[in-house]
Amino acid sequence: MKKLFYFVLILNVAFSLLSCSKSEHGAVSGTSAAAPSFTLSDLQKHTVSLEDYKNRVVMLEFFASWCPPCRMSAPEIKSVYEKYKDKGLVVLAISIDKGPDAEDAVRSFVKEFDLPYPALMDDGKASSRYGVVSIPTSVVIDKQGNIRNRHIGLSPDFSTTLSKEVEALL
Repeated sequence: MKKLFYFVLILNVAFSLLSCSKSEHGAVSGTSAAAPSFTLSDLQKHTVSLEDYKNRVVMLEFFASWCPPCRMSAPEIKSVYEKYKDKGLVVLAISIDKGPDAEDAVRSFVKEFDLPYPALMDDGKASSRYGVVSIPTSVVIDKQGNIRNRHIGLSPDFSTTLSKEVEALL
C-alpha cells in the first residue's frame, strides 16, 4: 500500500511539472471564438501575420527555449506537422523568450530540434491576446479562423490527440 501511495504521489508531481507555470492543464475543446490577429517577426526579420494563412488549419505553439516541457513537446509537434503539412497544416511557433539573448536562444532551439516551420518572436501582445499564462500552450485554429482547441502544458499522448484534432479539421 505504501508503494502505491508513493507511486501516485510521484505521478502527480510529474504531471504537475509538465508546464512552466502553475495554472490549469489540459485541453479546452470545441470552442469557436475568432482567433485574434497578430503580426510578428521571424528569426530572419520577416513579418508573419495570421492573416497570411486564411483558409488553412493553423496551430500556434507558444513556447520558450528554456522550458523543459516545451523541449519535450517540440518533437511531438514536429511529427504532427510532418504528417499533415502536405494536407495544409501550418504550425507557427511563437517564442516568449525575452532579453538580449532571446533570438540566439530561439535559433539554438530551432536548430537543436530541426524545426521545419517558422519560429516567431512574441511582442507580448500575441501571447496576451491568446491568454497564455503557462507554456507550452498550443492553439488549433480551423479554416474559418476560429479557435477550436487549446492545450495548456504537456499531456500524455499529446501527438495522438493533436493528430486527431488536426485530421478532423483538414
